[in-house]
Amino acid sequence: MLGLVIDTALGYLGLGIAHDAELLSYVVMEKPSTVTSLAVPAIKDLLESTGHKKEQLDEIIVAAGPGSFTGLRTGLSLAKGLGMALDIPLVPVSTLDAMAYTVQKADGVLAAAIDGKNSTLYLAEYTYRGGVLQKTVSEMVLKAGEGGYHRPGHACIVGWGVEQYEGMLKKIYTEGMDLHKLDVLQMGGALVHIAHGMLYDAKPVSAATFIPRYLREPDAKTKKQLKVVYEKDKAV
Repeated sequence: MLGLVIDTALGYLGLGIAHDAELLSYVVMEKPSTVTSLAVPAIKDLLESTGHKKEQLDEIIVAAGPGSFTGLRTGLSLAKGLGMALDIPLVPVSTLDAMAYTVQKADGVLAAAIDGKNSTLYLAEYTYRGGVLQKTVSEMVLKAGEGGYHRPGHACIVGWGVEQYEGMLKKIYTEGMDLHKLDVLQMGGALVHIAHGMLYDAKPVSAATFIPRYLREPDAKTKKQLKVVYEKDKAV
């Protein structure tokens, strides 16, 4: 199974080629000004470097949010367009799931957190049981200053842009926490392993019928109703 990996959920452009659960090649371009114009030639180069052609692709593994509205719209549109053109499925993977998967070991609570802008935090929780990472709390939206959510025990947190929420996180994890910045170079492998193992309900979907969903409304609304970042369980 040959897969193309696309990750634009956190503002950078991550592209990769995978064979089954093995990531053959992965590149990251930070804050690209025009994702689409960079992505198409980069995908061609990646395929050529691994000895493949786009017609050989069997699936597109895509980071499906939560994350940057602009980044997600761009990346998901690219994945959807390629999937429809090649008549291959998409495998949407939660960005928070992939972030947590980059942490190989954690005692107690493992949390993945993303800055949702406007004093909003996207958060999900996991724990290792018998060496297997299990999801214990699905994606949720927390607003700074509202309180109400607390988790006993020490927490290991892998975050993206969440340094400003350290005080808020300390109120949630009152028994202590370790905050680590996400290593974006590990995201490609995490996305591939989750998709290949169909973990956390990740599964192939039709590119033609796939509709992204957002955890909250976009900051800038257009006259057209924007479709609401992908979440596997439900829209918040």
